[in-house]
Amino acid sequence: RRDEVDEAIAIRDSHRYAGDQVLKAMWDEGIDPPVPFELQPKSGKRVAVIGSGPSGASAAYYLLIAGHDVTVFEKDPEPGGMLRYGIPQYRLPKIEVLDGEYQSITRLGGRFECGKMLGRDFTTADLKAQGYDAVVVAIGCYDTNDLGIPGEEAIGVIDGLDYLHTAALGLDYPDHEGSRVVVVGGGYTSMDCARTSVRQGAKEVTLVYRRDMKDMPAADEVHEMIEEGARAIFQAGPTRVLADASGKVVGVEFIRMQLGAPDASGRRRPEPAPGTEFVIECDRVLKAIGQGPDMTWATVGADGVAATKNGRLRADAVTFETGRDGVFGAGDVRNGATTVVASIADGRRCAYAVDAYLQGLPLAEIRTRQTLAEPQPEFLSIVPFTGEIKEPRLRLKALPAEERKRDYIQYEIPYTKPEVMAESTRCLQCTCEAIGFCDLRRLGIEYGTTLKTLEKDHRGGAGFRSITENRWTGANHDYVRDDSHAFILREPSRCIDCGRCANVCAEVVGAACYDFMRTGFDTLVTTPLDMSLNETPCVSCGRCAETCPTGALMPKPRLLQKYEVDESRCILCGICVDACPYDALRSGFEFELAHTDRSEPMIDLIALAKVERTSEATFIRGESGWENTVAGRRHDPARSLPVLPSNLRGR
Repeated sequence: RRDEVDEAIAIRDSHRYAGDQVLKAMWDEGIDPPVPFELQPKSGKRVAVIGSGPSGASAAYYLLIAGHDVTVFEKDPEPGGMLRYGIPQYRLPKIEVLDGEYQSITRLGGRFECGKMLGRDFTTADLKAQGYDAVVVAIGCYDTNDLGIPGEEAIGVIDGLDYLHTAALGLDYPDHEGSRVVVVGGGYTSMDCARTSVRQGAKEVTLVYRRDMKDMPAADEVHEMIEEGARAIFQAGPTRVLADASGKVVGVEFIRMQLGAPDASGRRRPEPAPGTEFVIECDRVLKAIGQGPDMTWATVGADGVAATKNGRLRADAVTFETGRDGVFGAGDVRNGATTVVASIADGRRCAYAVDAYLQGLPLAEIRTRQTLAEPQPEFLSIVPFTGEIKEPRLRLKALPAEERKRDYIQYEIPYTKPEVMAESTRCLQCTCEAIGFCDLRRLGIEYGTTLKTLEKDHRGGAGFRSITENRWTGANHDYVRDDSHAFILREPSRCIDCGRCANVCAEVVGAACYDFMRTGFDTLVTTPLDMSLNETPCVSCGRCAETCPTGALMPKPRLLQKYEVDESRCILCGICVDACPYDALRSGFEFELAHTDRSEPMIDLIALAKVERTSEATFIRGESGWENTVAGRRHDPARSLPVLPSNLRGR
C-alpha cells in the first residue's frame, strides 16, 4: 500500500536487520535463536530429506518442529545447496549468515550427511528400505539450459552455475584472469557470473540480454555491475559461437532484437531484426539463461516417480505426493527455478503435508480442502498519489565500486538501528488488526462466503470471489468503520452477532455499551443508535475487544509508556479496578495501587498475565526482579480481593 503513496517499504532490508541481530547474539554471546513454534513430542517417525537448499532445509526445520527424526542428504561437501554454491559470498556471507541459519536445524536434532548424491550413492527405494517413513526430494535446479545455437560445444563455453560453484569453493576458474568474458542472460545468475568475473580479474566482462532493461529480472543490479567495470548490451540474442581451429571460443555472433507482441509473462516477445548481426570477441562464454532439475535419478530405484513434460518432478500441488507412496517433492525440482523465498515457502508447505501423511491423515481430503482467498484491498483505490515523494524509502548504502570489486566482502551496508526504526515508521498499518485471532476465515471456508473484490464481473459491475457456489448471495451491508475511540476500533462488517461483547460489557464490567439492534438480516450488535463509544458509559477496559472472535472489536495499537495516577484526586470509585484488563489495580480494605512501567518489554507483561497466582497479589518490576509490592509498601496477599471470579478470568 505504501507504494501507492510514495515508495514501497524496505521490508526485506528491515527483516535483514532483525535476522542479523539474532545471529550476532548467537555468535557473540552464545544465545540460541528462539524457535517461534511449540516443539511437538517425538513421533518416532523418520524422514529423509534429499537436498539441503532453501526448500529442503525449510522442510527439515518444520518436520523437526513436528517431532519427527530428520536426516538431510547433500551431494556437496557442505549443506546449503544454491544458497552456498550458487549465490556469491559478496551477496550472502557463508560463515556469518548461512552457517548460523543452518545451526537452527542441527540444534533441533537434525543431521546432515554430505557428499551423498541421489542416483549415484542411493535411490529413494534404498531410503525406504532403510526404514525411513517418508522421503522428501528437494534437489533444486542445477542443469543450465543450453543456448541452442551452433558452436555451443566450443572450448570455453561454460555453464554459469558450474562457474559460480567453483568460485564458491574458493577456487579461481582456470585462465579466467585477464580473459574477455561474455555472459548470456538477464537473471540473477547471469548478474552473479558477471560480477564474480570482475572480482576474478577478467579483462573485459560483457553481459548480453535479449530483452530491454526494464524487462530484465535483475535490472536492479545493472547499475552496480556497470560501476564495477562490466558493460551491458540489451535487445540482442546469440546466433552462433565462433571458434578457432583448435576448437577454442574466439567470439559470439549476436543479432539485434526488436520487441513484438507480449508473451504469456506479459513481456513483449523479442524477435530478430534481419541484417543487424554483430560479433563480440571473447575468450570465455558463460551461459545463464535459466536452469532445470536433473531427473536422471528417477530412472533407477524410483518406481512410480515421473517427470513432467518440462522435465520437472511430477508432484501434487497441494499434498506434494509423487507417484510413489511416501515420496514427496518440493522446491525448484517441482516448480522450476524460482526465488529463495518461494522455495522456503514450498518446503514449509511440503513439511505440513508430510506431517499429515505420517499421522495417517487422509491426504485426499487435504487435496480438496480450499483456502479462502484474500480479497484485493479496496483501500488501494482511495489512496491519493501525486507522484511527489513524501517520505522517500531508505535504501541500503553500498561500498565504493573500486573497493567492493577487489573482494568478496558483503557490499551492501545493512541498516543501523535508527535507520531501521525510521523505515518501519513509514508502515501504514493496513493489515487486519485481528491478525490470527479471527474466526471469519474458517467460517468463510465452511459457509462458502462471497467476498467483494475490485475485479469486474462479466456485466462490468463489482466482482466477487468465492471458493464455492454460494447459496446465500444477496444484499450486502456497507458498515462504517469507527475509529473515534482512543482505545477500541470498531469494524461492524466483521460482526457475526455472537453477543459476547454485550454480555461481558453488561455482566462483568457493568457499562452495558452494546446490545442487539434491529432484527432479521439487519441485526447487528452495536452501541445505542450506532453512536460512538465516546458517547456511551465505556470505561475503556478493552474486555469487549478481548472477547470478540472475529476482529469486529479490536484494541488500537498504541505506544507503551509510563502512566501515573494522581492519588490526591482519587475518590475511590473503583471504576479503574473494574476496567483494567491486566489486573494492575486492586480494591481491598485499603485502596492499593500497582504502578506499572509500560516502557518495559511487552513479553514481561504477557509472561506475568500467564502466571497462575494462588493469591490476588499484584507484582511489579523492581530492581531485583518482580516484587510482591504495591504502592511502595510490602503487600499482604490475604488482604486483597479478586477483581473477577476465577471462572470468568480470560477468554
